[in-house]
Amino acid sequence: MPGSLSVYARLAGGSLGAIRDEVRRWEELGVSGLMASDHLFGTRAGSRLEAPRPPEPLTLLAAAGTFSDRLHLGTSVSNASLLHPALLLRQFAQLAVMFGGERVLAGIGAGWNRPEFDALGMRMPGFAERMDRLEEAAALARQLFDRGYANLEGRHVRAYDLPLSPAPEVPPRLLLGGGSVRLLEIAGRYADIVDLNGSPQAPKVSGQDLRTADRRRRLSTTVSDLEVSGDLVSQASWAAGRPADAVERSIFISEIVFCGDAEVPRQEEILCANEGLSPRSLDACPYALLGTPRRMAALVKERRERLGLTRMLLGGPAVERFCLEVLPLLGG
Repeated sequence: MPGSLSVYARLAGGSLGAIRDEVRRWEELGVSGLMASDHLFGTRAGSRLEAPRPPEPLTLLAAAGTFSDRLHLGTSVSNASLLHPALLLRQFAQLAVMFGGERVLAGIGAGWNRPEFDALGMRMPGFAERMDRLEEAAALARQLFDRGYANLEGRHVRAYDLPLSPAPEVPPRLLLGGGSVRLLEIAGRYADIVDLNGSPQAPKVSGQDLRTADRRRRLSTTVSDLEVSGDLVSQASWAAGRPADAVERSIFISEIVFCGDAEVPRQEEILCANEGLSPRSLDACPYALLGTPRRMAALVKERRERLGLTRMLLGGPAVERFCLEVLPLLGG
């Protein structure tokens, strides 16, 4: 039986005053933490110069942490392929010094958005090479967070008597996000938390409009798919000499639509049509919630039980209403 379910919201950012007001509002709504995405610019198709320009996440989280004594803070997730991962990990260590490591989620990933690499004049490595680098970054994080120093002679990442600086009393928790078999195995070996994003059975994210492709992949994923993914994480943990339940599980629910129960099929049809998918029930999709508050709460409880979820990140315009009307029904 999974423990309590922590609910996280996206941190939008803005001026310092806007961040203060946002943090206070999320605390009032009862969320457990705030997560910041990490992109240089928006991922929609079109000109990079006209794309949304999101805030820098680690500075944003540091500001948010000053206005709360309890909210968890993390990224979902930072691209560890753009620089030596030690330089990224020390930023999470600084947050842990300031706010306590038990509140900090060091979310890292391999990077998937080719236009970001292009904009920096960098070659985006192939999938296998990016996964190799991510595994070395995760191994580095594990050493730094567990021992306070690291020695690593990898193909992509090297460290020699490298101390974690600054040195928090309690280190951050390492979060990895993704859905490929390789990512799940890496998470099992090194992570504290894995955010299950899609599955190996779902369509790959490719093409010009990566954001739409990612949503299509997520809507094509089922709870049964993620049960398989969770088993892969547990098997990798056990094979690495860790407890089978060493890695907590999280999901990002990006599609929340309030409507009457009779309207659910029509709303499902609209969501699927927008992403170029044939009409289908989304009750089995872990990333979508449609219907009344009671219906949503029942779906969340089922997914929490089947997937062993301890965390759930919410996105979209209906998050505040979810916190007001659904969160009280979940209990604990």
